[in-house]
Amino acid sequence: MTIEHVAVIALVVEVAIMVLARVGTERRHWNHYKRRSTAPLKKDDITSVSGALYGLAAAAMVAGALTVGVDLTLSAVGTFALFGILLPAFAANSVMVMATRGRPETVTRWQRGAAWVVAVGGGLVSVGLVG
Repeated sequence: MTIEHVAVIALVVEVAIMVLARVGTERRHWNHYKRRSTAPLKKDDITSVSGALYGLAAAAMVAGALTVGVDLTLSAVGTFALFGILLPAFAANSVMVMATRGRPETVTRWQRGAAWVVAVGGGLVSVGLVG
């Protein structure tokens, strides 16, 4: 299995994580609408990502790009920005949203660690999408 295959698998997993988190968020909104539960929090959105997750994904992406030796064309930079920073950070935040059911103040160390692993892993393997 090549790095390209691993990158595509990671991309599919990231998108699946984001979809699952979004479905959970929509379920909480629907339960609130039907008056079965309280209103969801604003931090329940998967796009409300902390700067630390962006930074972790970016640092891992840069480390991966330096080890592989990628030519920095405009297309490569755009691909890195989308698949190396944005998607891993969104997926990492989705892990925390799913783990806490939309309550970011209840994030534990292992949940934060799992999110960091997703951000770093996604940023690192994104290099395979550029090659």
